[in-house]
Amino acid sequence: MPAPIRLPPGCGKLLEEPLLYSEYQMRFIRARRQRFCLSCRTMGSMDEMGKFTCGKCGKEHNGRWGNLTAPRCFNRFLLLSGRGGGKTLIGAHAVREELMIKEAVWWVMSDTYKRLHDSTFPTLVGLLHPTWIRHWDPEHVEITLQNGAMVAFRSLEDPDRARGPHGVNGMWMDESALCPERSWHVGTPMLIKAGGVALATTTVRGYDWSYEQIERKALVYKEPGYWTAKWKTIDNPLFRSHPVMMAEIERARKTMTERLFREEYESERSNTEGLVYGEMIRKNVLANDDEVRKYIPEWPNIDPSRKVLVGVDEGADHPFGAVCIVITDRGLVVVSDYLERMKAHSAAHDDIWRKLGLYRWSEKSFFANKNALNLRLEWGLKGTGVAPVESRQEIGIQRVQSWLLSGKLKFAYTAPRTIEQMEAYHYNENYNPNSGEKKSKELVFKLKDELPDAVRYALMGFPEIPDPDAPGMSDAEQSRWDSFDEKTRWELDELKELRRARSNKGAELQPEEENYPQGNIYMHDELY
Repeated sequence: MPAPIRLPPGCGKLLEEPLLYSEYQMRFIRARRQRFCLSCRTMGSMDEMGKFTCGKCGKEHNGRWGNLTAPRCFNRFLLLSGRGGGKTLIGAHAVREELMIKEAVWWVMSDTYKRLHDSTFPTLVGLLHPTWIRHWDPEHVEITLQNGAMVAFRSLEDPDRARGPHGVNGMWMDESALCPERSWHVGTPMLIKAGGVALATTTVRGYDWSYEQIERKALVYKEPGYWTAKWKTIDNPLFRSHPVMMAEIERARKTMTERLFREEYESERSNTEGLVYGEMIRKNVLANDDEVRKYIPEWPNIDPSRKVLVGVDEGADHPFGAVCIVITDRGLVVVSDYLERMKAHSAAHDDIWRKLGLYRWSEKSFFANKNALNLRLEWGLKGTGVAPVESRQEIGIQRVQSWLLSGKLKFAYTAPRTIEQMEAYHYNENYNPNSGEKKSKELVFKLKDELPDAVRYALMGFPEIPDPDAPGMSDAEQSRWDSFDEKTRWELDELKELRRARSNKGAELQPEEENYPQGNIYMHDELY
């Protein structure tokens, strides 16, 4: 009589639990099932057992290597949800369905074994029927099913633990925001041979690596193969239908900081702690042509007589970045940017001039880090003088914040990479990992900071500081101001300065000063 099969703990415990309908989860299931038949160039969908037969040519694309003849329409997934939103549950349902494919191999990972033990492992194993189990290996934490499919559980405390054999059909990274980015890059190559699928599920942790690697590629750049869904805690149909659960969520909303609540319960990245500029960037974005024309009336054909600033961040071990900023009567407008890897100084010079269209402006000033000696030398040989500016981050950041708070630094929609990097620009961890003490100097996170640095250098070189208390003009007032010629605007500015000087003298006159207390009521000094 054969010995009874040893089952993994919790096997089958969730089989009676219904999967309540969620629009976001169902969209993910449909997207994951989509396939493309290479024989007849037709899209279709596999069934819940992982089988796909082309509806046009009738060819079957099943088994472990089926993705090679009918690849997935999407093979890089990111599911973002608030706490309890069901991202781990739907991830487990997806992997369970993938394991119905004969001899499929999947890796399930999280940042620690403790998290695997507490959440990921019991959720997936609870959906596996006991009769499906052929072998349970507790030493290596691997489960083999009767159809030959196998799932292995791995901790990513060491990112290289994601390194596996070629031919793995898929990998699922739960709570990916807590996992090292390196583990994603180490793990995905093992999917090549089988045309595999990579799935990440997580609650957001600021602008973690999943934003750059998956979310932005799916939602912003629309790169083929990438797919992302995002939903809130209250989108869980179980919570939404129960008043006690909804009351707990409302309690969290009232007792937590707004920033933390949005991150934990609403999958919102924008208000993450540690951002240098935060929401100030989004408030200063000019989203369309009409908004840009309020600052540059002749947009998009910018007047060649306008003055421009060019901030440059040289790239040796990171991309070469540059921004073009137009000086206007209402402030500064970032109109274009440049970001390229592996560019020598001389090659980047010509590329920047061409891509930013700098040849059309007669008055332009270039600024860069004062330590960029080689950049200034090589560009000087090409006839471009680059002024050195202060390189200390804290001073430059304060200058940029002054311009943002005054509302006089704007970002045109034509500089999307600058907007993205400025929004994500954040401080590094400000604590010593060994002692836990706060560091004496707070520094920014030095990754994808090329364009914020370029903006900082340009503003440090611009010889003006905005007045944060100066009242802004309404659109009607600005339109009337723009209708004046340059001479009239200059005369009006002089009158404003004269009025300010008069009011200041009266307010600051001291008893020991001349003409106290009436002041110089005839204004001889100002008029003659």
